[in-house]
Formats: sequence, C-alpha cells, structure tokens
Amino acid sequence: MAQQFKYDIRQFRWVKELNTFFATAWDLVAWMNDGSVHPEAFPNMKKQFYIKNYRTGNERRFRFVKEFEVAYNYYGKFNHIETIWQFESEDGILCDICIGEN
Repeated sequence: MAQQFKYDIRQFRWVKELNTFFATAWDLVAWMNDGSVHPEAFPNMKKQFYIKNYRTGNERRFRFVKEFEVAYNYYGKFNHIETIWQFESEDGILCDICIGEN
C-alpha cells in the first residue's frame, strides 16, 4: 500500500468565508499508515495528503494546485514574503500551507 499522509484537522486554522484551511509546514505532524507519527514536519511536500477529523471520522484528500508568494507590509514598510503551497480537495476546499519566509 502506498504511504498516506494524514493530518489532524485540529492542526489547521479554518476560515469559513474563504473556504480555506491554513497552517505552517513546520508545525504539521503527519500520521502514517501504521498509526505512528512521521519524524519530519510536513513530509508529503507537494504530494497529496488527507486532513482527518478524528472526532467524526471524516477525512478529505488534498492535492497540490499551485505555489505563490504573499508580501507583508507593516506600518507602510516591507516586512517579509511567505511562500505558500496551495492544495485543493475534490469538493473545492482549499488548504494553504506556508512553507517558508523570505
């Protein structure tokens, strides 16, 4: 069986108005097929993964869509740029993962 990467829904921030989950890659802990925890943060990289609600048993598969950058300006001055990998579920829910800051 191919390795499946599953993340607990509680690791993500949900914004209903954007229909999007948000997380930072370095905070994501993946569960492996055998029930163990993967030793690295966000091990799937751009491969598909699942977000599972362990309370309800529901889960959704997310696949990579695109990469983009977001620039942050505070008090009118440039602060930093974040690189985002965007994934999408089969029913149109987005998941934006911050993979680093420049």
